[in-house]
Amino acid sequence: MNKIFNFAIDCGKSECKFLGEFDNSIQKGKFKNKVLVVQDFGVELAGNSYKVAYENQSFLVGDAVSDDQINYELSKQNYNHRLSIYLGITRLLEVAEKAKEPIAFAQINLGINMPLTIYKSQKKKEEFEKYLKNNGELIALTVNEKPFTFRIKDVVLLPEGLGSIYHQMDEYREKNLLTIDIGSLNVSYLQFNQLTPMFDKMAVSTLGIHILRGKIAEALSSHYGTTIHDEVVEQIFKDKYLILDGLKQAESKEIVEKIIENHVQMIFNYAKSRKISFSNTTVVLVGGGSNVLKHYLSTYPFVQFTSEPEFANVQSFFNVLQAKMNGKA
Repeated sequence: MNKIFNFAIDCGKSECKFLGEFDNSIQKGKFKNKVLVVQDFGVELAGNSYKVAYENQSFLVGDAVSDDQINYELSKQNYNHRLSIYLGITRLLEVAEKAKEPIAFAQINLGINMPLTIYKSQKKKEEFEKYLKNNGELIALTVNEKPFTFRIKDVVLLPEGLGSIYHQMDEYREKNLLTIDIGSLNVSYLQFNQLTPMFDKMAVSTLGIHILRGKIAEALSSHYGTTIHDEVVEQIFKDKYLILDGLKQAESKEIVEKIIENHVQMIFNYAKSRKISFSNTTVVLVGGGSNVLKHYLSTYPFVQFTSEPEFANVQSFFNVLQAKMNGKA
């Protein structure tokens, strides 16, 4: 009988996070969710990049691809997104192989995220599950010249923005909790009452980090009369200033900080506009964007942060998957 694995994946617009357990040890990782179709690609890859062959096509995925290839479609039921999910599965299968597990024709139980906007639709969930399972057919792909074959056996679909609630259940068991998941495109809001998600308190705004980067790039381009690309803004987050021709632009720091402060205020105002309450509520910030904006978010006394916020969702996905597969949920 082929080996059955329980894997969790949180595949966002910017990054794909994956997590599994081997030899009683949690293993996790991530790669940039940027996909480019390539032909006759012979360059040696460096960093967190992968050449993937699937269905008679070749793709480059990860750091070696520019941000222009990030897919901003709201739906995750698209070819490139599914390819990244399959790549995430192979990253975990490779870890399993190193742990002396048989991986050929593996069967995968998968815990994975869905956008809050379509999570409530049973029809959309069934369509997405069928799409991920490849209609039950064997999934075969080659990653950096290494072949992988597997089937997706069961899928547990979970809403984006779970955060660490099912990874730290004892901490939140008796609390009202609001998780705010700051992603690359969207910010997801999900409220819980003693571990139970309140589906009428789910909301999504388009206030993610890439939207903020675009605002900053546009403002600086206008102020300095030169084109500032979004990729440069990522470095500006670290340098605190725009640097042109080797010269630090003193005014740029104030311009950038005002835009960020206003953007952060909009994140909280959006929740209030959707009648999401902050009263007697533990507010936990997760997602990679909460790391980027931590300095500015920290000025709000009611917020809390988690360790490794970019992995908070996938850790909860894995715990829910484990419970369901073991008949405990």
